[in-house]
Amino acid sequence: MIKNKNIETFKDRLHFSMQGLSVSAFAKKCNMSETVIRDYLSGKTHPSLSRLQVIADKCGISYNWLATGYKLEILGQKDDDDVYNENIHRIPVYKKQLPTKEEAKTQRLIRETPPVMNYPIVEGWAEHRGLDIKKLIIYWAKGDLMSPEIKNNNGVVVNTEKNEIVDGAIYLIEFEDLTFLRKIHLTMNGWALVCNNNNSAAFTVDKKDFHKYNIVGRAVLIVQDIN
Repeated sequence: MIKNKNIETFKDRLHFSMQGLSVSAFAKKCNMSETVIRDYLSGKTHPSLSRLQVIADKCGISYNWLATGYKLEILGQKDDDDVYNENIHRIPVYKKQLPTKEEAKTQRLIRETPPVMNYPIVEGWAEHRGLDIKKLIIYWAKGDLMSPEIKNNNGVVVNTEKNEIVDGAIYLIEFEDLTFLRKIHLTMNGWALVCNNNNSAAFTVDKKDFHKYNIVGRAVLIVQDIN
């Protein structure tokens, strides 16, 4: 759900929906009296649900947005430009795969493999968390080594901005021909790379071997399907 921060009240949304029409012309368009429309615009009264539906239908706008300021439908580009002031960014989604030579020429992120799709993220969500939305990617997790935190086929939003390692956080890591998610614990001599599966032991990385591991970024959100 996306809210327009600049059109908070019903009277403001109604005024926006009039698109420059006079009260008289708008009242005639909606088959209502001028007095009723003026009362709505002044905030003196509010329409019934049935009248809200009439106004929404006549203006070709979202009923939900007119009533609440939120829109539940999938945004089209025109809706985004005309109604909302929250930018929608589409961040790349990568899955565990090895690139062909042709793919490798396209983009270098996650072993030079191009994204398989894009995922829409509201800019305000990233800003609220102090994240640069242009530094975010999604990694399509496979396997159960990080379950139950990260299950098979979950999407993991990864912040690729390079910061110092946060003890206990989950990172997307490249090592030789492997790409994997692991929780990093800081030790006196290096890292302990830990998974949540009891059948797979943690392994340690000595400080002198840090250069062999490419830390793609830190997991900041897990996106999962509802079955």
